[in-house]
Amino acid sequence: MANSPYRQVRILEGIDKEHVMFSRAAKDAEGMIWAVAGGELFRYDGVHVLPFAKLYPGRLPFDEIQDLSMDPWGRLWLNSRNGILIFDLKTWKFCYQQPFAEKLVHRKAVGFARMKDDFFVATDRGEVYQITAQDKTFLFSFDYAKGLGRTPVGKLFVADESAIWLAINEKLYHYDRRGEKRRLRAIPSSIFEQLEDLLPLKGGLLLRNYRDGYYLYDGRRFVLSTLKSEHEHDFTNWNHWAVADGDKIRFFHRNGQYFEYSRDIAFRRLKVASHRLAETVLYKRLNHWQRNGDEWLLSTDQGLYAVFPAEISFDFVDAGSTRGMIKQQGNYFIGGYGYMHLLSPTGAVRTFTEAPEKNYYAFLPLTADTALAVIEGEFLAYLRHGQYASASIQVDSRYRRQFSTMAHCAARLHSDTVLVGTANGIWRYALGSGKVLPLLDKRGKLVGDGMRMLSIRYSDGLLSFSGEDGYFEYRRNMVEKRYPLDAANLSIYDHVICQGKVYLATKGRGLVVLEDGKASLFRVEQGLSSNIVYQLFNYKGAIFAGTRRGLSVKIKDKIYNYHMADGLPFEEFNHKALYYDAAEEKLFMGGTEGYMVFNPQALLQLAEHDYAPKPVVSSLHIGMKTNLFQHNYAWNELRDTLDLPREAVMFTMDFARTNYYRQGYAMYYKIEPLMDGYQEMPMSNQINLSGMTAGEYRISVKVSPSNTAHTETWSWLVKKQPVFMETQGFYFLLLLGVSGVTTYVLFERNRRKRNEKLLRRQISSDLHDEVGGLLTGISMQADLLMLSGETQVQESVLSIGRFSREATQMMDDIIWSIDGRNNYQGSLEDRIKFLAANMLEPLGAHIVFDVDIDYDKSLRQVVRQHVYLLFKEMLHNICKHAQPSRIDILLHFQRGELRLRVSNDGIMQPSETRRLRVGQGMGNMEDRVKQIGGTIDRWKDQAFFIVELRVPSRRTKLKWWI
Repeated sequence: MANSPYRQVRILEGIDKEHVMFSRAAKDAEGMIWAVAGGELFRYDGVHVLPFAKLYPGRLPFDEIQDLSMDPWGRLWLNSRNGILIFDLKTWKFCYQQPFAEKLVHRKAVGFARMKDDFFVATDRGEVYQITAQDKTFLFSFDYAKGLGRTPVGKLFVADESAIWLAINEKLYHYDRRGEKRRLRAIPSSIFEQLEDLLPLKGGLLLRNYRDGYYLYDGRRFVLSTLKSEHEHDFTNWNHWAVADGDKIRFFHRNGQYFEYSRDIAFRRLKVASHRLAETVLYKRLNHWQRNGDEWLLSTDQGLYAVFPAEISFDFVDAGSTRGMIKQQGNYFIGGYGYMHLLSPTGAVRTFTEAPEKNYYAFLPLTADTALAVIEGEFLAYLRHGQYASASIQVDSRYRRQFSTMAHCAARLHSDTVLVGTANGIWRYALGSGKVLPLLDKRGKLVGDGMRMLSIRYSDGLLSFSGEDGYFEYRRNMVEKRYPLDAANLSIYDHVICQGKVYLATKGRGLVVLEDGKASLFRVEQGLSSNIVYQLFNYKGAIFAGTRRGLSVKIKDKIYNYHMADGLPFEEFNHKALYYDAAEEKLFMGGTEGYMVFNPQALLQLAEHDYAPKPVVSSLHIGMKTNLFQHNYAWNELRDTLDLPREAVMFTMDFARTNYYRQGYAMYYKIEPLMDGYQEMPMSNQINLSGMTAGEYRISVKVSPSNTAHTETWSWLVKKQPVFMETQGFYFLLLLGVSGVTTYVLFERNRRKRNEKLLRRQISSDLHDEVGGLLTGISMQADLLMLSGETQVQESVLSIGRFSREATQMMDDIIWSIDGRNNYQGSLEDRIKFLAANMLEPLGAHIVFDVDIDYDKSLRQVVRQHVYLLFKEMLHNICKHAQPSRIDILLHFQRGELRLRVSNDGIMQPSETRRLRVGQGMGNMEDRVKQIGGTIDRWKDQAFFIVELRVPSRRTKLKWWI
């Protein structure tokens, strides 16, 4: 049985699967670990291993790191190929000009030493400085003519409360911190060449030489101590480090032993004990070790380890899968499958081959040196004075067919009678005669018939038992099922009766407590380690429960949990494998790998120390609208209130799992007002806020340690100021803009109505002027027919026909202009060509068209109407006032503009002979052009007279959007 005040945990298996070697490691004040692997610097926050090159935003001032240390003020001291570099974790910047860094940066470091809140640096200039928070102090100089030529695993530059020691170049420098004096002593070459480590003592120094052992130095001479290596000149079989703890020094050796010596020049052996620390770490693969507080970080070729004091010693008995246990004559006999195991008082475990191979399920003590062994398959046997003996078993012939030898548990009924639970109910066994009889109820039925018994207890006249169907009580020859009360069957592995309450270890329902006919369930949701409970033990009113996923302790209304991170050698317990040694105050709880041993009183005292570690934020990330991110890895800059930029749309907090390997805990988070309750922290330990709008968000993180019922909550208020589009001013302007647009739309609608009225009035005027005039002409010609002769009749008939055709054409033009189905560019082109053919062909002139349009593209009706009428007026003017031989007509739609140009080479009549028709003329054309927002120009170019119309073919952007 291993018993050690220290625990060992492998923190990291490696940087990744292919790179598992660590050369240096240190821990900062927040618990994050900085490690060197392959000359690169990494940070481990308990969740992710990140290279420093990713954390630091600028260009790295180093290529290779050889050593590192952490000072008490949150600064990382790096010894690189380029010399000393100091990185401040609070400001996340390298230090160059500060007083404590000046003249040290870029010098090579011989070593770093730290003693609590004191920090020292030795440089290749032969100078030793004491570093403070703001400055440095020169202490003494030394000769740095050459180096050691190799890198020791331990430290050759160390300090304690009273002295500083430096071993270099076969010289030992001793600086008295109180007297501020330096002493120098030569180290014999035989000692210095294999020097590996220095340990300060009160009044002297301990030097480890891996060939000879430890030398004591008392200020005058070097004396070889009795602590030596087993193999001469073989450091691989010698411990590489020792633990200085107060006035003691512990030396860890192979074969599970360690020695305690007094931490003074007398160097007296105080104790020899055993440990469970892995020998492969202590002896063969260690590259470097560094102390951080009460913890030692071990850098090895196969991962990073930590050794630290155990809050409670969970010792381990390696006996494989275990069942029952009994103690006789100072030895512990452990049951299970196959041979029993014997645990001696010295802690040695061996296979107890003196007894045959059986399935030993439980032991029932009868006297101090006699016990019954409950055996699956052979019912019972005796263990007397550590000797195995078969038990006499005589089954009445009436019950032989019903009898089962598959025994699993037992309880004392009377001085001469034992109750044995089997795979087929409960049987009575007479110790004196060996007779076996069934336990029957008043109906003559076997108690627990057909049910596998898992636990039996008899106290104060009450027999209680549990099995695969539930929990039962036997009173007045009657069996009563107490849980579950319905028809459901439930496996109950163990039960304990304490102060009127019954505690049940169930498979699936957790810990069930029966009191006054009511059942209370304690499950994972209430803090239990697992809903599968195998064993229960009552210690001073506290219930110790071995579950499938760790140890749970119920103290009143609180539940405390312990796992491997808290020191358990295993987490999966076994069927009712319990033994309490009252004389030694040790509780043995069995599992799949052996027995766990601890002092229950010490565990109860530890449980009263309610402590929840403060959550540590390892980084902050802010995503901006521009797809840029702001990253912050300086943990000290986190405040209770965080003000985000206005342009932030995403916010991320990464939380560390610091010291999780030393104390297991769960983390939960809640974001108000987005979440109503707490949720468990995801595996990434990351909280994300995306699509953020302006406002306040409260992020709360609750920490619930596994080995305490105490929880604490920390909160951060995140504020995001609104951008202009989220302010009241913006909404006022938006409302003002909407009002303006609405007003404009209403104004446009009214204007359109007015234009429509004007259009209808214009149509009426046109009909009145044009058609009325023609009809009047027809009427006059008809009158002339009545008054004139035959020749005049012929001319009048011709005039009447002409006027009728013109009236028909006029009506067709008006109908075309007001029909909305013609509002596309191709319709205007067709109409222009048709009109030109009708009006210009009688002149005998050559007509040339130049058309560039999108035939199916839409055209505003008002533009189409007025352009057509303007074109018609242009042709009328040509017909009336010119005799052209060539007419060019250009119609283009380009860049949002309609362009109509009519050119003719006719000779215009003198202006004094021109007469405009009623309702038309140049003035009328100007009015039409204004209505559609266009321009019209007239000029003469050599032999051509040109009229050009330009009109915007579509509305402005604002009018178009409306």
